[in-house]
Amino acid sequence: MKLISKSLVAVAVSLAFGSVGAAEHVLNTDVVVIGTGSAGLSATVQAAEAGAKVITLEKNPFIGGGTAFAEGLFGVESEWNRLRSDTLTREKAFEGIMERHMHEPNAQQVRDFVWGCAENLEWLAKHDIKFEVVRMTPWEEATWHVIAPYTNSKGVTTNHGAALVNALKDHADKLGVKTMVQTPATELIANKKGEVVGVKAINTRTKDTYTINAKKVIIATGGFADSAEKVQAWSHRDPQKWVSCAPINKTGDGIQMAVDKGAAMGQVSYVGTYGTADKNNRVTIGDMLTASWQPSALWVNAKGERFDNEEVAFSFSQAGNSIYRQQGSFGWTIFDEKQIQFMENQGVDSGVGVIVPVGAKLKNLRNEIAENIAKGADHVVKASSIEELAKKTSLPVGNLKKAFETYNQACDQGFDGQFFKKSRYLRKLDPTKLYAVKLRALNFTSIGGLLVNRNFEVLDKAGNPIKNLYAAGVDLSGYVGATYTTWSSGYAFGFSAYSGRHAGLNAANAIKASK
Repeated sequence: MKLISKSLVAVAVSLAFGSVGAAEHVLNTDVVVIGTGSAGLSATVQAAEAGAKVITLEKNPFIGGGTAFAEGLFGVESEWNRLRSDTLTREKAFEGIMERHMHEPNAQQVRDFVWGCAENLEWLAKHDIKFEVVRMTPWEEATWHVIAPYTNSKGVTTNHGAALVNALKDHADKLGVKTMVQTPATELIANKKGEVVGVKAINTRTKDTYTINAKKVIIATGGFADSAEKVQAWSHRDPQKWVSCAPINKTGDGIQMAVDKGAAMGQVSYVGTYGTADKNNRVTIGDMLTASWQPSALWVNAKGERFDNEEVAFSFSQAGNSIYRQQGSFGWTIFDEKQIQFMENQGVDSGVGVIVPVGAKLKNLRNEIAENIAKGADHVVKASSIEELAKKTSLPVGNLKKAFETYNQACDQGFDGQFFKKSRYLRKLDPTKLYAVKLRALNFTSIGGLLVNRNFEVLDKAGNPIKNLYAAGVDLSGYVGATYTTWSSGYAFGFSAYSGRHAGLNAANAIKASK
């Protein structure tokens, strides 16, 4: 048997783990953008088009971040709205957003976005991104500009948020942008005056390290919803009960790096949602999830008591809040055989974005329920009486019976005196043919962290800009109050692209002005 030399072992280890012989690199550029979601790529393309040399960093081995899960951007008085004769004005949109966010946001920041969102959509359209306006639910305005499919330079077709990502990445490539995936920024570099002059980064595969000297740095790292520690510390929510349903390594890196250099932190919030998840917090996707989004069911909490108007299902973020505040941060949605037949034959009243449109027929719902029950799942049950349902869900039978009696009386009368659900969604439940699915509070993404001025420059604790440092997207505080509202559909996605683009433009223009 031949002996394997130490040098060959070292080479093998290096190929496998990328940690032997890692190199140190020094790069120079005008702008570093941290993150490749809608905010980061909009900043990247706009800065490059304005003449800046750009390097873009992405911590994951793929681009896009949370944007890949988004579907459409907010817009009001856009060209697409005009062609539909939509009636919402910028003034009414501004008023509605401020009121629904309890006037907690920075009014000037909201005003800038509302007045600039249509032009921003036109800029995106010039980059091969196409839109169709969709009104998502009866609770929302026609502001949702859903993104059409896009085929990228490699012949791969994607839609919605992924289409925007791929379209902008193609344009970034044409502009000569250097995009470094699997290379998270680890630290902002500042001089003795506290001015940001670059970033430190590391390739997590090869372990190569980078010192990137830059005239401007833009943070667009996608929030902190996947960091249990930061969810607890920054928002005081229990991460085990407020579950990220799109976990893609969103750990607040950019926010933390800026705070480490003296940035002030502002209010944090979330785009909440809800759905079904098993005892291990694995979110289930499919017809059973869609069934849990229906306003015609009866919702009860751990006490077996009805706790809200089930029409809140139309506004998933608020529904997530409602469920989170219940004892144990869960509830049960209860429906019967007739409602399953309705969902199978007439289709659902409430869709799940545009992935499951209103009217979609849930032909696989029975199979999903049966399969989960057969596996002993704890988040779905079937019962032939209220007593059996109470036993299988561990709900107090007396309270559950009372909730049924009160609810069915409301259905008979066509009037919900408890929470005023519209009569069209009051559908009496047959207590001999019942189903229940557990509702869990979830979130798509966090919103908030850094405070910025109108130029998207990051502010310190005295309210002054940290020189050369910008931020965009859901890393920012100031445009959302304590809870996100879906009334202005696509608001977070739209603001991310808008803020990223203007951060990139302002950074590039500042470089030009300094020459």
